[in-house]
Amino acid sequence: MATLGIESNGRLEKTAVYINGEQIGGIKELFLNLDEEGTFDAVIQYEGTDKELYTKNVFEDYLNNIKVVEPSFTEEEAQSLQLLEIESDGTIDTAAVFINEELTDGIVSLLVHIKGAETKSGGLKALFGKKELVDGPTMKAQITYRIDDDNLETEDIF
Repeated sequence: MATLGIESNGRLEKTAVYINGEQIGGIKELFLNLDEEGTFDAVIQYEGTDKELYTKNVFEDYLNNIKVVEPSFTEEEAQSLQLLEIESDGTIDTAAVFINEELTDGIVSLLVHIKGAETKSGGLKALFGKKELVDGPTMKAQITYRIDDDNLETEDIF
C-alpha cells in the first residue's frame, strides 16, 4: 500500500506533496480523482533527478528518479495546514481517505488538481482531456459527501 499526502492551506506556495511520508520536489502537476462509481485516477507529472519529465500513476507505477526534499514546514507551521492522505494499493476498493489523520467516509467524489507553471507537454490535460483540468497554475481540491438525507454536499479541502 502506498500513501499520497498533500498538506496545504489552499495556496500553491503553501503546499507540499508526500509519497510514503517523504516530501517530493520537482512536481509539475498532480491530478487525483476518485468517485463512488469506481473512477480512480492518481497521476503525477514531475521532473526527475535526471531533469527528465515523468508522468506516472502514484499508486501503480515505480516513480523512478523522484526528488526527495527536506520538509518545507516545521511542526508548528504544519498545524495551520490541512493534511489530505490517500492510502491504496492502486485500486478504488482499497483506497482510504484521511483528512487531518481522520478516516473520511461517505465520499461521493474527490478531486484534487495541483499545477504549477506551464509544462512543455501541455500537462495532464493532454492525457485526460477533462474539463476539470485547466491550463496555468491551479490549486483545486474538493470533496463531495452524501449526507444523511441523501443530499450531496461539496466542500473545499484546503
